[in-house]
Amino acid sequence: MRQRQGGPQAGRSWFPLRHFHERFIAAPGCGGEGSCGHPGDRYRGQTNLAERLYVTANADKQQYRDEVGELIADYVVNVSGKLDARAERAAKAALIDSIAVAIAALRHPAAQNARKHAYRFPANGKSCVIWGTHKRAAPELAALTNGVLLRCHDYNDFFVGRRNSGHSSDILSSVIAAAEWTNAPGKKLLSAVAIGYEMVGAAFDAFSTAPGGWDYTNLSALGATAAIARLLNLNADQTREAMGMTVIPHFASDEIESGELNRRGDLSMWKRFNGSDAARNALQACLLAQVGVEAAVRPFVGKCGFIQKMNMKDDPVPVLRERLDPKLPLTRVNDAFMKRWPVGSVAQSTIQAAIQARSRIKDLSRIKQIRVFAEEGAYDHLVKIRQDPWNPISRETADHSLPYIVAAAVLDGTIAVNSFTPKVVLNPERQAFIKKVTCAPALELGSHAMGKHRRVEMGYLSRVEIELDDGTVVHGDARPFPGHHRNPFTDADLDEKLRENVEPVAGAQRAARLTELLWSLDKVKSTRELTKLLAFGGKIDIDSARVRER
Repeated sequence: MRQRQGGPQAGRSWFPLRHFHERFIAAPGCGGEGSCGHPGDRYRGQTNLAERLYVTANADKQQYRDEVGELIADYVVNVSGKLDARAERAAKAALIDSIAVAIAALRHPAAQNARKHAYRFPANGKSCVIWGTHKRAAPELAALTNGVLLRCHDYNDFFVGRRNSGHSSDILSSVIAAAEWTNAPGKKLLSAVAIGYEMVGAAFDAFSTAPGGWDYTNLSALGATAAIARLLNLNADQTREAMGMTVIPHFASDEIESGELNRRGDLSMWKRFNGSDAARNALQACLLAQVGVEAAVRPFVGKCGFIQKMNMKDDPVPVLRERLDPKLPLTRVNDAFMKRWPVGSVAQSTIQAAIQARSRIKDLSRIKQIRVFAEEGAYDHLVKIRQDPWNPISRETADHSLPYIVAAAVLDGTIAVNSFTPKVVLNPERQAFIKKVTCAPALELGSHAMGKHRRVEMGYLSRVEIELDDGTVVHGDARPFPGHHRNPFTDADLDEKLRENVEPVAGAQRAARLTELLWSLDKVKSTRELTKLLAFGGKIDIDSARVRER
């Protein structure tokens, strides 16, 4: 039997939280500092194999429990799946919004590459639809492929917790795949969505990925696992193992958000894959757990476990205990923010202000200067850290450029998916117009010192001034963006977002049928009725040489 070693960092504490160390690591009989707390640590120096096996077999089982894994599993298995009217409407809204976003992205190069990969492994029988095609794939591969669509245009919902933020709907491609594979009724799918969002909310409240340099998808994956475990009817032991297989093998680095440009002068395509990769891994973990595969013994609280790797100063366990009470109703699905326009969350208020100001100008040729005053986070994310925001050369550099976003909103009166096609971005007149835009941080509208939670509560605010050639200044007000809790989407807003994104690709009839089915999903007998509508043919696979976004 291989003997565990203390490793290169043995001799110093691995644990920034003393109480965490005492609770989970330095329990009686544990190896303590520099030790993995494995039964093997109790027989260092022993050479008799039988003696080692005896000690291992009789180790104190209580010592090796994972409190966090058990807490999460108990919650997922025992929380009521019953939704009140508000939560049911929110779960339907999440699906409507996400499917609108997904279908709009079918022609995106990242989506095309994902499908090229999936087409190499065709499947029949009990498999899942590759959305926008008549082809099918195994559940995990379908989840990856379809999930890319959710992130292609930075158009899906987002969630801001106490310590972290990210895109909650990243989980939905895997959740829908699991529901399709198991032939789950629509009501069960809605419950699973709500449970998944509840887990995402708890994880975003409890964990911060920033100190360790990790991506938010490490947390959204927990939500996917929770939802899928419920769809697969996993028991508590299986759910605990699925959570362990979700977190330990798949630590995702935040290097993907470096903002650095690749050899083409573009942002990494993996930004469009990271969410669906995490959700795919969650589905795989649940399927493996269902057939008896086991995870690490202490995936969350072990020396090299999830909590330790997060490198946080605060203990997440009390927050998880508070949030994951099975007796509480499912409400966090109500807390997601949605987007009216296909750009990052911090630009939504800016677009609103730009469109408002533009609506008061009859002749755009009279515009002398456009001044943007953005809350600090928006300014930093879309101006300060970008390499050349006044000279975008691709979709990725344009939709991460506040000057371009504002210029496009003023010129076109809106922002749409086609606002960022290379032909539009590189138009010489548009490139010249961008130079009329100035941007400055406005700390009174939001600052890092306030904290992200306060900034989003305010609405990631920006205001816009447009000066005309005669000195007249037209204003666009700083207001919470459409899809914010203080400016929420109505049913009609959701219908419009679905219609305008589905009709150009799949036609008006399919858009209408999807709208009707999604609003009545609680009465639908099988999720396959939904995925049947997502199976259609169209010219979505284009020669990548002609659509390469440079």
